Amino acid sequence: MSILIIADIKNNQINPATAELFTAANIIAKDITTPVYLLIPCNDAKITSNYRPDVTTIVIGMGIYHYNAPGLSKAIASIAHDIEAHYIIGLHTPFTIDFLPSVSIEYNAHCVTQVHTIEYDEHLTLARGSYSGKLDQFVSIVDDKPVVASITPGSFDEYGAKDADDLINKVIEINIDTAIKQWCTFIISENKDSSLDEADIIIGVGKGIGSKDNLTLIYNFAKFFPHSAVAGSRIVCDYGWLPYSKQVGITGKSISPKVYIACAISGSSQHIAGIKGAKTIIAINKDPYAPIFNVSHYGIVEDIFTFIPQFLEYIQRL
Repeated sequence: MSILIIADIKNNQINPATAELFTAANIIAKDITTPVYLLIPCNDAKITSNYRPDVTTIVIGMGIYHYNAPGLSKAIASIAHDIEAHYIIGLHTPFTIDFLPSVSIEYNAHCVTQVHTIEYDEHLTLARGSYSGKLDQFVSIVDDKPVVASITPGSFDEYGAKDADDLINKVIEINIDTAIKQWCTFIISENKDSSLDEADIIIGVGKGIGSKDNLTLIYNFAKFFPHSAVAGSRIVCDYGWLPYSKQVGITGKSISPKVYIACAISGSSQHIAGIKGAKTIIAINKDPYAPIFNVSHYGIVEDIFTFIPQFLEYIQRL
């Protein structure tokens, strides 16, 4: 039995959050002798983080610009069979989730997505968010069937290790022509908006603001905080209320401001994964059971259309 970790690729390099998967693997492993393998899906991805020095690293001979999910899924399943992997884990990101469920089909394994907690007692139990993060599902694995799981970024601490320069010791080449796909082109959209990276305070808005017109209230709120910026959840950007360069979450940006103020954001696991780096999280929501309160340092149970005007009025009197 072994554990196969699939490195996530983001912006042409290995996502640093991949280091969290080693922490997850340590929980899954029954003992310290369980072999752990790191698989890098693309051979031209830049390694930016240090990983465990005792792992065997496998690199698939496929360039980022020639990525295709069907061929990659078959290759990973074949590698998993060769190393007798019982657990295959990757990050729950747009890149990895594109092929990971297919790996479970090719490998005839259980598939559990968006895992945020792992426990191992008599059986392996994986906790995942459901109903927009308001409830947790606990999935216990009671048979000997392999397990494929995607881990929500930010759920585990990053595993620190020494130099990773000499880890790569095996390269697996795959034939990308096995996939039924016509090659077109590979497009990377340019995003020159760095306001979220530079802001000390970020005001996040969810669909609870009701309409784009109500963003004026949020911008007036943000004006009272120096070095601030306004961001949004995915649905706010999907509605066109804010540009996608302002989206925070798994499919958007991961932010690390001094303060993050979530306004009318319920707090899905995808959004929470993008705000884990914030030093302080303040939530304003009229629903006392909103999942955002589970990760907030401070919570205000109130309608933003009641709280923010009163707050602004109070500040103006000072």
